[in-house]
Amino acid sequence: MSIIIGFDPGKSGGLVALSSEGAYLRHHRITVIGSGSRARIDGRAIADWLAKIYAAWPDDVIVVAERVSSMPTDGVVSAFSFGKALGQVVGITEALGFPFTEVAPTDWQKLMLRGHKRTPRKVRKANCALVAGDLFPELAELLRVKANWGLADAALIGEFHRRMTLRKP
Repeated sequence: MSIIIGFDPGKSGGLVALSSEGAYLRHHRITVIGSGSRARIDGRAIADWLAKIYAAWPDDVIVVAERVSSMPTDGVVSAFSFGKALGQVVGITEALGFPFTEVAPTDWQKLMLRGHKRTPRKVRKANCALVAGDLFPELAELLRVKANWGLADAALIGEFHRRMTLRKP
């Protein structure tokens, strides 16, 4: 059994582990150390969580992240912090020996949000939470809280990768 870890980068993101059969296994919400301009993601917590995943399922593990880029409305510090968070996770996954790949947000959203109209970001995040809750009932209650919506994206990113690479519905 392969393990696919979907990763939604950023301070409100998360990681969700799925089996190659499409079963939800575990999740980790990104924790932040510090505040304001000194806030950063807790890389140690992510490394510990990934190590536990590998200990529980020492099969093939791959980490799939959303490809990030800055938006015209982002400030320089915000964009740099976002990229730094992704870089931390890339470094952690490579240090643990896990393959790492990225998917464009438009690609995974097109498939996973099929049937939902293209909407503003806040509505799209809510739609992701609904779809992820339907696909993974174990997450449904958790995804009712807006602060956990990064886990919805992570679950859908992982599921997108599973469907595209394993050709499983």
